[in-house]
Amino acid sequence: MVDRSFRLLCCVALTVCGSTRAARADSDGSYCTGPNYIAYELSWSLRDTTHFLYVLSLSDSGGIGARTTIRLPQFQVHGMRCEAGSVALLGWDSLYTVTVGGAHPTIVATAAPWAGQGATRQPLAAYAASNLGALSEAVRSWRSDTVRLPIRATRNQFVLAIDVKPHPTRCVFAVVTRLVQMDRARAVRSVVLFDGEAPRECGE
Repeated sequence: MVDRSFRLLCCVALTVCGSTRAARADSDGSYCTGPNYIAYELSWSLRDTTHFLYVLSLSDSGGIGARTTIRLPQFQVHGMRCEAGSVALLGWDSLYTVTVGGAHPTIVATAAPWAGQGATRQPLAAYAASNLGALSEAVRSWRSDTVRLPIRATRNQFVLAIDVKPHPTRCVFAVVTRLVQMDRARAVRSVVLFDGEAPRECGE
């Protein structure tokens, strides 16, 4: 959690800092961070059967790097863990490990720690359940928020800016999550990671 002045600075800076748009997603995105990157997954299940893992490098020298796209099998993600050279994604009964940082990412599927336990399975604490969209803390609190990312950098800071706004005619929130590069307390670049909707309660 960041203080109010920092959130205000991010919001103001984003109005003058160009942002790269991402395709609209109809499924939430889980994410995790490694020492010098962020990884997140999105699914476009309402349009087709595509499911992707995206990886962006983050550093002082290169800022926000180009987005690497890795196609995943179709499964519901229950948690993610980012390590120096790989991303682990937990499914219902499988664990998918994706190598990152190399020219040719690979995907290896093994049995999940709780395979065969059915409804009694418990997610492991080592796998983050952080979310970019409808299941994010910001949306569940009905307010916009910013989240600092624990990246190994000294000059730059990297944050997720989650913008939550009620739709004027529908019982949903419009949710846009941006990855923002901060240089000496000013935003110098932002990239849209999630652009979608989240349900909300409406009066009769």
